Parts: sequence; structure tokens; C-alpha cells
Amino acid sequence: MDPDRARNLLASRFGGPARTGYQAVTWGQRKLIATYDRARVRREPPAERAATAERVTIAAKTFQRPAVARRFVRSARATFDGRIVIADDSRRPMVHRDPRVQVLALPFNSGVSKGRNAALDAVGSEFVLVTDDDIVFTKASDVTAARRYLEDNPDVDIVGFTLVELPRWYVVDTGPDALFPGAEKPVRTFGELIGGLPVRYKIAQVYLARTASIRMVRWNDELRMVDHRDFFSRASGTLVTVVDQGNFVYHARTPFDVEYTAFRADTAADLAWLSRHWR
Repeated sequence: MDPDRARNLLASRFGGPARTGYQAVTWGQRKLIATYDRARVRREPPAERAATAERVTIAAKTFQRPAVARRFVRSARATFDGRIVIADDSRRPMVHRDPRVQVLALPFNSGVSKGRNAALDAVGSEFVLVTDDDIVFTKASDVTAARRYLEDNPDVDIVGFTLVELPRWYVVDTGPDALFPGAEKPVRTFGELIGGLPVRYKIAQVYLARTASIRMVRWNDELRMVDHRDFFSRASGTLVTVVDQGNFVYHARTPFDVEYTAFRADTAADLAWLSRHWR
């Protein structure tokens, strides 16, 4: 069955058992992965973990999914002790008891770009970990390794994690044609190794970056939802991006959240703007 037909079936009134199965498999995979990674990863030296907490801030965007955002924070704490900033443009912005978590309450449905910019403006550390609320970290999601890589490679601005999609268990790795036509010529060649990691022009939306570098580009407030390709297309010619193919995080979507999906799919204005700008 092709993906569109599968999605339609799962979303229909006949898709109840399939939806339950999808959610059960995803939950089971998350638990198994967390247990496996906890058993196989050595305890990080306290001094290194403390340095990462001091020099890195996580900046995330959430909307109408407080349970998912709390799941994200719980998973991040497996590997990261520092400050987390969450931009929330929900009807009722979430409240979090962790004193190291700051929730920025934004006007309802402000959009991804405005949320990311607001979170970025609240970052005071040298590095920022940009991510979404449906990302799941484990003990093996090595924020410290990403920090040390950027410290050792001053020519690189962004290092991406490898994002594994659950429950289908696949990774999307973009090619050299991932940017919009008309983007500036990239600073470094696609696939070139810098410090052992390959250059990419566009990566998944979970990466560690130099805060000052990201602030040179920022996100386009004209785009409410479709921000990702535009960001990396505008960053081309300015920032250098690599991906660590051995540093994993996981993507656990909520495809059956009808309200969230309706807002997420409202992209007509964004696509019209992108068409005019990038032709």
C-alpha cells in the first residue's frame, strides 16, 4: 500500500486497531531503545556533563502538544542537565516544574519561525541545540560529543544528529540538491569530511549550532509552518553544516492528533510565499 493510502486508512473510522498498533509499537520501540542505550553507554564524566550544561541551551518549539513536550524534556534529561527553552504558541501554553525549563508563551498559532526566533533570543550560551517537541533523546544521544566537535572544528557552524523515524525505523539523509534553486553557493563541498564528519547542505531539524552563527540567519517570520528548507537555503554561502552519522536521536510523531495535524497542514500561504521568493 502506498503511503497516502496507508495514512488515509489509519485516519479513517476503520483505522482504530491500526492506530492502536502504531502507537503501541512506537511506545515499545522507545522503551527498548532507552533501555538498550542506558545499558551500553558509559557514564559521562561529571565535569564534561557540567561543561555541556553550562555552554549549551536547548531551544525547542511546541504547539498544542503538552504531553509530547514533557516527554521530550524527560528524554533530554537522560543526557543533558542544562537550560531548556520551549517556545509555546498553544491556546494554553504548557507549565513545567523543572526550574531549568523556561516556557515562552506566545500568541496563539504564531508559527514555527516566530517561535524558533523567540527561543533563540532567549539563549545566552555559546551553543544552542535546535529541536522539535516530538524528538526523543536517549543516553546515547551525545550532546557533549557534538559540543566538543564544534570546539575542535571552528570552521563548522552546525553539527546535526542522525534522526531515526519511529516506528518504521528509517533515516532520511538529504542529497546535494536539498536547497531551493537560487540559494547561494555553499561554503564547503557536499560530502567533504571536516573532522571526520561529512558536509551536508540541509539536515534534520535537530542539531547543535554556534548561537552567534544561527543569529546571522534566523528563521523567516513570513513562514508560519514551512521553515526548514528556507532556513538552510538562506544559510547556504554563510554557514557550514555537517552531520554525525553515529549520534542518534529519535522522531516519535503524533499522526493521529487531528487538531494538531489540521494546523500543521495549513501551509498554503507558506507555499505561495516560497514560490514567489524562490521561484
